Amino acid sequence: MKNRNKIIWVCSFLLFRALLFSQNERLIIGRTTGKLELDNTVIRAFGFADSLSGQITFPGSYIDIKEGDSILIDFWNISQGNPVSLYCKEIEFVQHNKENEVMKVKEAVHHMEHGFYSFQAKKSGTYLYYSPENYPFNLQAGMFGVIVIRPKENEYSSVKPSKEVMWCSNELDSQWHTDTIMGTEYDPSNKAVILPKYKPDYFLINGETFSKNKGLQSLAHKKDTLLLRLVNAGLYEHEIVFPSRTKLHLLYGKDFNIKAVSKGYQLKLHPGECFELLAYLGDTGETEKIKYRFINPASKKTSYKAAIPVFY
Repeated sequence: MKNRNKIIWVCSFLLFRALLFSQNERLIIGRTTGKLELDNTVIRAFGFADSLSGQITFPGSYIDIKEGDSILIDFWNISQGNPVSLYCKEIEFVQHNKENEVMKVKEAVHHMEHGFYSFQAKKSGTYLYYSPENYPFNLQAGMFGVIVIRPKENEYSSVKPSKEVMWCSNELDSQWHTDTIMGTEYDPSNKAVILPKYKPDYFLINGETFSKNKGLQSLAHKKDTLLLRLVNAGLYEHEIVFPSRTKLHLLYGKDFNIKAVSKGYQLKLHPGECFELLAYLGDTGETEKIKYRFINPASKKTSYKAAIPVFY
């Protein structure tokens, strides 16, 4: 009987994929056994990978598609008892069962189960998606990724960017990443794990400390236009100040979060927010730096600040 059920499940799974063969498909693996090496210290992390053998990254499972595409996601949860689902604030994820029926009530995907999602890429832009279970723990632990929806045609004005850069920034509290907390097995009868007060001690861009970031653009390509994607995957506000002679053109994001200041242009990304910018650096000084601040949203105090060279 067990083998028969397994055969039925496999057939249903293959049928589900065959019905959607014309769509873009993505496999995302959710795991709780990832590791990050930060300042010669190994930190345990959760995350999303693209294969069973793939290691997690911050951000994980990058999805790059075009406006108008229909996307199918096969999400396989191998997170050792931790229920996980996928969520994006700006994009409606539709959840399906094995028979390709739309589920009226969305459910978390449990350990060693598959969850099936689909969505329509309606509007070009850059989006953060993540696991909303145990919020904000799963997000802070590393279960997040980025979706890029490109316009059908080039809408970047007459100037075509020669390069794309994505800076996905977040904070990390190593006290949340201990085996005692991250190794707690899910049990609906137990109370939620009591977390220490959030006091991040690592501040990252693309999963690395700021000291590892060499800069935004090579000096040899100073006059080239750059497409910059900024993503706040953290719990703090992220404030970024560009030098005054840098020219920025907003493609995606809230324009009221960008303002001119005496030292340049200031952008503020609230948790989960994303920007797409065209940046022209031809008039920017060769020794100029981009300033980052991580601001506690409750106290409005700066917890960390750093400067990244514009050029390398």
